[in-house]
Amino acid sequence: MNPIKQHYRLKKPCANCPFLKEGAIPLSRGRLEGIISTLIEDDHSTFQCHKTVHSKRGGNWDDEGNYEPSGHESMCAGAAAYLMKKGRPTVGMRFAFATGDAAPSDWDSAREVVID
Repeated sequence: MNPIKQHYRLKKPCANCPFLKEGAIPLSRGRLEGIISTLIEDDHSTFQCHKTVHSKRGGNWDDEGNYEPSGHESMCAGAAAYLMKKGRPTVGMRFAFATGDAAPSDWDSAREVVID
């Protein structure tokens, strides 16, 4: 699969996506705010779906907690919907829009279920 399409293939948040208004996985205090801050302040960043990282096809963690991606990870659909809701798509998202590998409307149905 095209690596750009692979990265933006998720269009609906997982059942326990941290960006959901209801049913979000509990994160440590300040973690979600930190993720959002990084996404907004560094539009070259991304946030990968935990279900694509922590899976059989996900990458590997070394003994020091560093993650080596496998290339099968995808951007969190909740994060993408949140960024679109705020009018702040990342550089990667904008590149995917320009190449036709994703569309700004891809996450429209998720906008109502993610946090403001």
